[in-house]
Amino acid sequence: MIAALPLLALLAAPPGISDADKTRLEAGEIIVHPQTPADDTGFAVKAYAVVNAPVAKVWPHLRDCGRYSEFMPRTKDSAVREGTPDKGVCYIEIGMPFPFSNLWAENLSETTPMGNGGFERRWRLKQGTYSKNQGLWGVAPWGDGTRALIYYQLEAAPDTVVPDGILRKAQTSVLPDAFEAVRKRAGAP
Repeated sequence: MIAALPLLALLAAPPGISDADKTRLEAGEIIVHPQTPADDTGFAVKAYAVVNAPVAKVWPHLRDCGRYSEFMPRTKDSAVREGTPDKGVCYIEIGMPFPFSNLWAENLSETTPMGNGGFERRWRLKQGTYSKNQGLWGVAPWGDGTRALIYYQLEAAPDTVVPDGILRKAQTSVLPDAFEAVRKRAGAP
């Protein structure tokens, strides 16, 4: 049986968004905010963007981590190893450049419907090549509901010789590709 996930207190759903960020979101930007990780180890980030599709078209792609290898950048393999996409163990393998080994994690994952008509999928590390890996993907209606706000949060510390500063820079530079992949997968123009 899979234990209930503790609430991740780093981000409320949907995230508090400044007026300046709302303007940027309306212009189609993907906003990435690096965060300070707990104990200053690894990296932490939160990001969000608007998708020109409703929650019902976006959520299935964020919900099912077992299909991430079909469209998420650098995801070499993914599977639901136990349970279901709504509550289970999600396996993700991330491709790393030579000479580094790929990173992998089995994460306890659980989805939750939100009171605003959106959903969140939260995870925390069960085992893998990380000392910590916890985060969430969320989606909420945006504007009149014909569009959706997607948001992401991650705090992770891979077991690697790559310095944390380089990991932090790499994470913030690859996130826009992941958001674009979700937009494309949801059929958003």
